[in-house]
Amino acid sequence: MLRTLFIGVVGAVSLGSAGAASALTYTSQLEYRDGLTGAQTPYGTVTLNELDANTVKITVTLANPNSLFVNTGGPHDPFLFNLPAASTITVNNTGAQDFSYAGDGSYTATPFGTFIDKIACCVIHGGPKNGQEGNGQANGDAPPLIFTVYNAGGLSFAGVGATFNPSTGKLLSTGTGNHFTSNSGGWWFAADIYDGATGQTYNVAARDAFTSAPVPEPAAWALMITGFGAAGAMLRRRRAALA
Repeated sequence: MLRTLFIGVVGAVSLGSAGAASALTYTSQLEYRDGLTGAQTPYGTVTLNELDANTVKITVTLANPNSLFVNTGGPHDPFLFNLPAASTITVNNTGAQDFSYAGDGSYTATPFGTFIDKIACCVIHGGPKNGQEGNGQANGDAPPLIFTVYNAGGLSFAGVGATFNPSTGKLLSTGTGNHFTSNSGGWWFAADIYDGATGQTYNVAARDAFTSAPVPEPAAWALMITGFGAAGAMLRRRRAALA
């Protein structure tokens, strides 16, 4: 009875600590559009799943079913982000998609600044430009964009010890270790899209990120501490009885 109670209390505290430090799933909305002020209705969503201590899976969807990832110049690129060094990216194409990882570099996403890593798309098939990246809707690739990042030195989205708003789950600060980073302008991701809702192409970006795991409220922590106290009292009584 004592062992069962004690293990149950420890388990509750461990889960709470993990939720506060590093959630398993995060989301970030592509809700800022170039040329407009402030956030708009999201054009897409970036979902990051921490599969294990070394691997994060990223899924990028677009809000309108007719939207596409495109190249339109500007400079604009299909999808940009920042990863720690020595990360391996595996792109999972489905159907007619031709997404590929373009490697480290300096990629400018006007007006959202510069990023390190790029997912390319929109390859021209046939003709004199066969194999090159094509511009515009005619060469666009349909979502979802799915890729997996692996780092032998460990990898998480926000880092060990990242902090979150306990009410909303919004990321407040990143932690330590290998993790994704925003650029100098505070942008996590940028994408070049053809918007099926408006028939226009533009760059969109994400500024905020949210964890799906609840951050323990003060009352929850108090309950856990009370549980530890009860377990300790039972342990002392058990030892006294045996003596």
